[in-house]
Amino acid sequence: MPWLLTATLAIGAIAYAQVPEPSTSALEGIDAYAAMELANAWKGSEVMSFVTPLAVHFVFPDGQEVEIALPDDVMVVSVAPFLNYTHPCLTHYMSGCQGELVNEPFEVRAVLGDGTVVIDEVVPSMANGFIDLWLPRGEAIELTFELDGYRTVGVVTTHRDSPTCITTLQLEPAGG
Repeated sequence: MPWLLTATLAIGAIAYAQVPEPSTSALEGIDAYAAMELANAWKGSEVMSFVTPLAVHFVFPDGQEVEIALPDDVMVVSVAPFLNYTHPCLTHYMSGCQGELVNEPFEVRAVLGDGTVVIDEVVPSMANGFIDLWLPRGEAIELTFELDGYRTVGVVTTHRDSPTCITTLQLEPAGG
């Protein structure tokens, strides 16, 4: 199950010893996983970045655009579970979207319609309050997030027209 491994490795961990300065040359020859890491690391720079079901996109101040295709078998869904505030969103902008709960250790579970568990682990939210999940394509997936006695459950899809930004999962007291 390659998506489980990539979900574990790709979340919030920059693979570079030092994050390169934003430039089109920094994107040459990298894959979508590394592109997402750079896009998250470049938040606050002048580079606009966002992810669609098919690619990671970068738009530089001089108008240059770079698109890095996502793998055929997985797509990234960025989720920001929240307690008190959120924002409406369908396309995740790594350069702009900000979630409420930053650097929090969420218990994350992702289950396919046939009952296959693809993620069941503690995953920290990033500095932007999001958790980037690399999930198998063409599925409806039940996601569960738990944090400090709070819980939320929702279903996401991973189709060519699916949202990449999920900001609708409000945490509520678990067991109540």
